[in-house]
Parts: sequence; structure tokens; C-alpha cells
Amino acid sequence: MPSSRAYAVSSLELPAVTAAARAGGLLVLMATVFVAWCCVRAEVHVGFPAAAVVAGGLLLASLLNGWRKARRSPVRRLEARPDGSIWLREAGTEEPFAVTVGRGTRLLGPSVFLDLRVAYTQAPGRLQCWITPLDAPRHVTRRWSVVLPLCGRVARA
Repeated sequence: MPSSRAYAVSSLELPAVTAAARAGGLLVLMATVFVAWCCVRAEVHVGFPAAAVVAGGLLLASLLNGWRKARRSPVRRLEARPDGSIWLREAGTEEPFAVTVGRGTRLLGPSVFLDLRVAYTQAPGRLQCWITPLDAPRHVTRRWSVVLPLCGRVARA
């Protein structure tokens, strides 16, 4: 309900690299080391552990490059307004962009997975990120768990 206190103007600063993304990078690194170790321990052909290290290294390099680009991008902030709309404000731009809550948006315990469609002036874009209590204070994610279902189609998992 737009008149409730939880629905008052609320904002959420989106981190450049979320804790979930960092955890994913750590899992890639650990999986690479584990597969290479298993290949060496099983005494398979020398090419298999080398291929595992190269593949894991390329995947990890790709993740690190994406994080580097994300850190260089302008700071983004989601704003929920009392009329029920959500807007994305980027540093360096005057006008905010309209946002539509996508089907993939989920409330996962104390965290929120955002799947948002952003109406940029050039072309519509998609913004996906998993906001955990490590990325934003608990009271902020709790408020957004009330705001998001009122703004669109949100599933609870």
C-alpha cells in the first residue's frame, strides 16, 4: 500500500560488485584448483590438469574484467517513490530512468535478487544483481522486500 510507512520514499545504492559475485569468483577459483588437483592425484594425462587451469583461469579473468568495468561505471541508486514507481538514478545524469520489476525478481530470506528493466533513453536495458545483507543494511533490504512486491511481480523463495 502506498500509504504505509514502509512505502515512503526509499533508496538503495547498488554496489558495483556484490558479495554474491565475489563468492561466485571464489567458487570458480576453488573449483579450478580442485579439478586440477584431482587430475594430478588420479595420474591422468598432463594435459588435463593444464586444460583445467587454463579454462578456470580464463573464466576467472573474465569475471575480474567484468568487475573492473563495473567499478568504473557511475554509482547507481534505486529510488522507490510514494506513487509506486521505481526509478534508477546514475551519477552524472540529471534525470532518473524508469524501472520495471522483471519476472526474475525474488525475495530470498534476508536478501533480494533484482531483475529490473531500465528505460534508458537510447535503448531498454536489463539490470540484475543479488543484494545480500553484506551489500546493504538489513533494514534497507527489509524495506525493499515490502516495496518490490507492490511495484510488480515478485516471487518469494
